[in-house]
Amino acid sequence: MTIFLRAILVSCVSTMLVACGGGGNSTTAASPGSAAPATVAAGASVTMTANESVMVPSGAIITSPNGSVITLNGSSNTVSTQAGATVTVPASATGAANNVVTTGQTSSATVSAAPVTITALAGSATTFAGSPSTPAIQDGTGAAAILHGGGFLAVDNNGNVIFSDEGALRKVTPQGVVTTLSALAQPYAWDGVAIDSANDIYGSAPSLTLASVSPALFGASISEMTASGALASPYPNWESSPSPNVASGGLVFDSKGNLFLADVVNNRIVKFTPPTGWTVFAGNGTAGNADGAGTAATLTMTSNNLGIDANDNLYVRSPSVFRKIAPDGTVTTITPPTPMTGAGFTVDAAGDIFTVDIQTIYRMSVGGTVTAYPFAAPSGFVTSLAIDKNNNLYAGTQGPGAQILKISF
Repeated sequence: MTIFLRAILVSCVSTMLVACGGGGNSTTAASPGSAAPATVAAGASVTMTANESVMVPSGAIITSPNGSVITLNGSSNTVSTQAGATVTVPASATGAANNVVTTGQTSSATVSAAPVTITALAGSATTFAGSPSTPAIQDGTGAAAILHGGGFLAVDNNGNVIFSDEGALRKVTPQGVVTTLSALAQPYAWDGVAIDSANDIYGSAPSLTLASVSPALFGASISEMTASGALASPYPNWESSPSPNVASGGLVFDSKGNLFLADVVNNRIVKFTPPTGWTVFAGNGTAGNADGAGTAATLTMTSNNLGIDANDNLYVRSPSVFRKIAPDGTVTTITPPTPMTGAGFTVDAAGDIFTVDIQTIYRMSVGGTVTAYPFAAPSGFVTSLAIDKNNNLYAGTQGPGAQILKISF
């Protein structure tokens, strides 16, 4: 159930054919001024060429050249893939064609001549978790570790990458040693991940409790693992609230110890205040792009990732733009000067925004300058990104050969 819910909540994150949450893996449309993307009809398929975009309904299947397969669920998602990928719309997929699949690579961004260094911390590009001869997940060092991928990432104060993996909570050290901290449903499932100043780990995930019988909806939970390994459920009022909270998504902490959740299904940001309080901080459940204060603003969230800068500004992704949420809840819109493809994103302390797709890392500075760095992912879809205090970027991929990658500039 956890896997099914995440597939629906995050098809935008299941995304960058890379790339995505997401982690992986989501977002951009055709460049301004370009022709409108063609619509792939039900029962048809196309092989993508370079710099091409198409519109597809929920249920469309994207098969990348390396064999990774993503089935789109939901609407208003943008999936970045490689030239040579096959996009198939089953005959039964007759809904609105409002998802974008693109191989478009912008040429208007500044292309950096400086290379990036990519280090595979964990997982092997040639190992397919869950195949008949391979375990679903397995601890180990470097390529000996087996990852399913598709979860969220966070970096603790010691440089360890904490990540969710098929409902389990796992850790990879700077030396590439992978251990499982909490297995699936023992007693919690893990999806979104955040780490507080004490190195306690918090997670969001669908709970195993039915919140509604008709329709069948499972509730949501916020879990905590302390630095000593103790498990707790710190916000029981969230799980037992009158209207079912079915979402799980990205989590971040602000400098004051408040926890924020990207509640993508409900197009809102939820704020958790110690010890047990929670409120809707921004957005109101209605999809839209209206700026404003707190719940007067509307959000259309196309990525489960959630970013935060050193000034406690939050960032979420909407079609073709980013939304910035100030500490007082005021929502404004940031429009990149050129499309930034890729579903997963993260934000550094200065407020620079990073996204990654199959060929490119994009970095948009606070001043609006977009820099594109050449990037060749060895495997899968990048579904989630995280950044450490030294501005090293970490990418989690999903699909055959799922890995945790470290990207240094």
